[in-house]
Amino acid sequence: MSRQPLPEALEGLRVVELPCLDSMPFLAAAMAAKSFADFGAEVIKVEPPRGGAQERQLGPFRDDRRDLETGGLHLFLNTNKLGVTLDLENSSARRILFSMLEQADVLFNPNPPSLNDRIDLSWQRLTEHFPKLIVVSLTPFGEDSLYRNLRGGDLVATHMSGVGYETPWHQVTDPATQPPLKLAGRQSDYLTGYTAAAAAMVAVFDRARNGSGQHVDVSQWLAMVSMVRPNLGGSTHESPRAPAYQRLSIRKKAGAQWVYPCADGWVSFNAGTQRFWNGWKAAIGQPEWMEAEIFATAADRAAHVDVIEAAIHDWLSNITKKEAFQRAQAQHVPCFPVHTVREVAENEQYQARDFFQEHDHPSAKQIRTPGAPCRFGRTPWRIKRPAPRLGEHNRKIFGERLGLDQVELERLATEHIV
Repeated sequence: MSRQPLPEALEGLRVVELPCLDSMPFLAAAMAAKSFADFGAEVIKVEPPRGGAQERQLGPFRDDRRDLETGGLHLFLNTNKLGVTLDLENSSARRILFSMLEQADVLFNPNPPSLNDRIDLSWQRLTEHFPKLIVVSLTPFGEDSLYRNLRGGDLVATHMSGVGYETPWHQVTDPATQPPLKLAGRQSDYLTGYTAAAAAMVAVFDRARNGSGQHVDVSQWLAMVSMVRPNLGGSTHESPRAPAYQRLSIRKKAGAQWVYPCADGWVSFNAGTQRFWNGWKAAIGQPEWMEAEIFATAADRAAHVDVIEAAIHDWLSNITKKEAFQRAQAQHVPCFPVHTVREVAENEQYQARDFFQEHDHPSAKQIRTPGAPCRFGRTPWRIKRPAPRLGEHNRKIFGERLGLDQVELERLATEHIV
């Protein structure tokens, strides 16, 4: 007896993802489109015919051998997508793209305004030609902005937003003399992608109500600014002498909540509140020194945080990070080992949630990639197909769906248009 296929939350929705044609890698559109593909939308990823999308070039590559089909970033970002190739600099390719957009609901375009103008793919042109299409622009500063044609990117967005100034919090304790730090990886690219996906879904709901598409303008810079709202409030609502301003902006430690070394690594640990202070006291056997008057209140402890941190160092230096985790958590004190990436992959909590998913790829063979950050009870996230090989679905989309015959497809391929 055959089993009924599981329902998909976004089944029936059609999405087209354009490649970033700028020289600077920008992965936000790939992340946004993945958010749709993984929940059942049909996503057609358009790539340049020679070389493919930028993430194919970035690796890491299986067995250290450069291969456009086996890069880990490509395999993660493009699961569940269909893949076609089009040279969007060519007018014949753009006519094919326009045929695809006749059937699409959402378009993600990560290219700069000046480039879109040059190849006749501006949002004004697209929304005029396709009034029901939701055109999502993903750019460093926004299509309609003073900086629209300036160069941006992950590093620029991080520091223009103020996130870089404050990251990691407490690591830079004297901004006047210490340089800010760079975030690892391309976090602002992925955050921009999630922001664009959420914004596109708002437009999808609006279209269901009134029947019209619209332009959605997503900037990497403002996606990052949304990460520092409490700190902006501290700057605009308090004087530089206020306690919160001192804590957030001057970054003098206000309590024992930090990352500390232990016998075999590091743990995050928080004894900053009265509840956590009492829990830690129980975890280490109710020592007499913790009853001293100078530690009676949170304000008292903040004033003597250096003494408390010395005691934390002394406690952790004799136990492993697993022991610290177990003893602290047994008293409901927030504590967790600082994991390496390998330890993350092997952690029991990740395994219990089935976060990492294994599937087969024709070129990369068996692979393991991160799964969904959320669970749906009726329409679960799942991998239906691996990341497409370069141009894998040209015949399916251009031939079977758009009606191009074999001779025409071969001519377009010979001329590197597809």
